[in-house]
Amino acid sequence: MYENIQSIEQYHDFINSNLLTVIHVMRNHCSVCHAVLPQIQDLLEEYPKVKFGVINQSELKDIAGELCIFTVPVELIFMNGKEMHRQGRFIDMQTFEHQLNKMYGVVE
Repeated sequence: MYENIQSIEQYHDFINSNLLTVIHVMRNHCSVCHAVLPQIQDLLEEYPKVKFGVINQSELKDIAGELCIFTVPVELIFMNGKEMHRQGRFIDMQTFEHQLNKMYGVVE
């Protein structure tokens, strides 16, 4: 399950109030974004301590400037409110999982 993030303030609260977070940034008519979302959700079932947030850039246009995003989808991993890993456009799920697994080992 994920939290639907709808404001910049909510985004900041989300990443700063959780030890390890994943953010999925997508847009409305992006087939790749909609295909990657369930893959990330399935992966995160194996990591119960990770909080998952989804931002729809079509609804929150200012997030592009806040996160320096030029394309979607974007997958971000934050630890203690700091960005630790980013993948955009072409999401390599193995690399993403490898990075997440390394950080998850720290919080266990």
